[in-house]
Amino acid sequence: MKGKLILPFLVLLGLSLAPISCNRHAEEKAALQSKLEHLQATLKQTQAERDASKANATGLSKSLNEAKSDLAGLTQDRDNLRQQLDELANSRDAFQKQVGELTKSRNSMQGQLDALANSRDELQRQVKELTNSRDAALVEAGNAQTKIQELTTRLQKQVQEVAQLQDQIKTVRAAIEELQNKLK
Repeated sequence: MKGKLILPFLVLLGLSLAPISCNRHAEEKAALQSKLEHLQATLKQTQAERDASKANATGLSKSLNEAKSDLAGLTQDRDNLRQQLDELANSRDAFQKQVGELTKSRNSMQGQLDALANSRDELQRQVKELTNSRDAALVEAGNAQTKIQELTTRLQKQVQEVAQLQDQIKTVRAAIEELQNKLK
């Protein structure tokens, strides 16, 4: 941009310092006038471009400041997100630790449950054995009861027989006594 401004000024300076002769032709004067007008137009255009560039630079500066502000906000947001991410990671780690502890606890409880199931199975086996023993004892008790009834019945018959025999013995003794008394 400075290069664009310097060139027209150098040309103007060169023209102003050049000796202007009075005897020049009108064509040269017209050509110079034309060049001067052209240089002035170029100068105006360059100045307009400079002013536009300054305005553009001001706009760009404003945009840059806004971008810096936006960047600062984004940086703060990024830092906040990182902090949240760190908190979430810590939270995740804590949950994973709790899951690990719960898994250990579950495994321990599963071991206890398996032991209880084995104990239950052993107790059921013992109950079955005891039930079989009880049933066998009940059968034996029933057999013994039947035997006792048979023996009681036999005993009663034998008691009756003994009673009858005792009665017969009494009768025989009485008859013997009577015979002995008669023989006496």
